[in-house]
Amino acid sequence: MSRLAIVVAILDDIFLFILPAVLALVLHAVGVVPLWIALVVSAPFLALAAYVGVKVVKETPRGYTYLGGRGVVVEDLKPMGVVKISGEYWRAVCDGCEATAGSCVELVEIRGGVAYVKPCRQGIRR
Repeated sequence: MSRLAIVVAILDDIFLFILPAVLALVLHAVGVVPLWIALVVSAPFLALAAYVGVKVVKETPRGYTYLGGRGVVVEDLKPMGVVKISGEYWRAVCDGCEATAGSCVELVEIRGGVAYVKPCRQGIRR
């Protein structure tokens, strides 16, 4: 998720959920409503804010739709090196194998900003 989308989600979270809860607690503080009403009004809003916040933080990054895709080794993988997949350069690990520059690899997974690859069974298609 992009930084802009995260900021918008957080601001949306604040204005839709947290602001009404704070307003209810302020109304209690100035003596307009009793505490139990402020808590009954605040609780659902704060629960929704927590749910949306956790959902935004735990959302998996998008853009890795090329898992299983093929790429080319740019720097020898012994077992770590650099590959180019879908026009992007990735730090890569070839688990239990080695691959030389120019050879074809298939993307298995991306973990911690590192691409885990395995050698292709056939040559790269162009």
